[in-house]
Amino acid sequence: MSRFKTGPSAGMSIDPFGEAGIEAVHEASIRVLEELGVQLDHERARAVLRDHGATVDADDIVRIPGDLVAEAVDRAPASFTLHARNPDNDVVVGGEGPPVRAPGYGPATIHTAADGRRDARLADYERLTRLAQATDVITCAGYHLCQPADVERSDRHLAMLERSLTLSDKPVLGPTYGAERAREGLELVGIATDDPDLSRPVVAGLINTVPPRRIGTEMLAGLLAYADRRQPLVVSSFTMAGASGPPTLAAAMAQANAENLAAITLAQLVAPGTPVVYGVPSAVVDDRYGSLSIGGPESALFAAFAGRMAAHYGLPSRGGGSLSDAKRVDHQSGFESTLVGTATALGGVDFVLNAAGVLESYSAVSPEKFVLDCETLRAVDRLRDGIRVDAETLSLDRLAAVEPGGHFLEDLEPESATDPQFHRSAVVDKRSHEAWADDGARSAFESATDRVRELQESYDRPPMDEGIAREVAAYVDERTDLDPIAASGDEGTGR
Repeated sequence: MSRFKTGPSAGMSIDPFGEAGIEAVHEASIRVLEELGVQLDHERARAVLRDHGATVDADDIVRIPGDLVAEAVDRAPASFTLHARNPDNDVVVGGEGPPVRAPGYGPATIHTAADGRRDARLADYERLTRLAQATDVITCAGYHLCQPADVERSDRHLAMLERSLTLSDKPVLGPTYGAERAREGLELVGIATDDPDLSRPVVAGLINTVPPRRIGTEMLAGLLAYADRRQPLVVSSFTMAGASGPPTLAAAMAQANAENLAAITLAQLVAPGTPVVYGVPSAVVDDRYGSLSIGGPESALFAAFAGRMAAHYGLPSRGGGSLSDAKRVDHQSGFESTLVGTATALGGVDFVLNAAGVLESYSAVSPEKFVLDCETLRAVDRLRDGIRVDAETLSLDRLAAVEPGGHFLEDLEPESATDPQFHRSAVVDKRSHEAWADDGARSAFESATDRVRELQESYDRPPMDEGIAREVAAYVDERTDLDPIAASGDEGTGR
């Protein structure tokens, strides 16, 4: 027994509510579902719920019994493997393992060192996909990394998905907006993974609700398409407290939770056991300007809430990310992304969309910020690892070998060590001022620009079976008017 007074250890985690708060939010959400309901703009979705005991009124408002919700949520798995076309890159979503991280989703604007701020192009999508492939802390290639303005809207989903599948061999997300796009995305992934029957989870689909208390026709069509094929659904309510949600965080969380539970219940009624991820990428509105604010402490709390609430239901979670409202890569973009990203990690979030590169409240992406965010994520991962304490690391023999007033410099491992004792950054400059100045006095942004260039130049396109590659190209060719994808390098694109 210790002779010293000890108190409870807080541990390295964030819990914004406690169990009583979580239960209160749950009960409020069930009241929303039972008494107020959620508008579902899809006849089949309403029919599925009606057939299982929900009521539907003339305005397509569906009221769902709490018992039905509980039964449905219990059918969803606590974790699942999302398979990549390279089995070495399969990831487990949920459970005790590390979080799965994917790049940003949907920004129309890009910031680059060479061009400044401009509309995103297909070449940018390729660059971002190469960065995702080359970066160890990004474990999912994602989808919709930016909106390429130089591609017809009708062709974008296949143009983007083809690049995610061929320029990377990590797991992917796919299109969900509408039945046709969802179907084509599922078929294309089936070809690329040589699993046309989709016999296992190979593509996840993001399903966004329309707060307050509505899910639109196209999203419901996507949800049904993925559930029919038992492919994972990342269900997310983007409730904005003070705009599309109530102005208090607790009420906004209850609304978001109700919307998520409605979508998860539907998915489980369509195909019991379909993997789902519980997502709360919610934020607040800055009432001074009426603008979205994703880079503040409230977003950090929403991320922690997502992790905690999903754990309450026994589901994998999605939330947070390296989020910022900054208009350029600067101190604001750094501290906001670090705040929300750290809360995401310590909040137990399992799947992190928008893990790197986000600017302008989701509206923009920066390759330089992408690599800087990845450096932050490596540091956060080191923080989460904690400190190993055992006979080897205490190393009292080493301590005894040094005289008082001496040093331990000889004990440090060389720079070339593959498993160094301390965290090392590939971008941040830790040298003395003199050495830094003599080497050009480069800023972190300039170092990040160099890092982007290095990763692009050293990128190796992952191999794909020639027959499968031809099938992928033929599928896209038949449905679009795109040029072939450049074999390698950083310039030019098409298909």
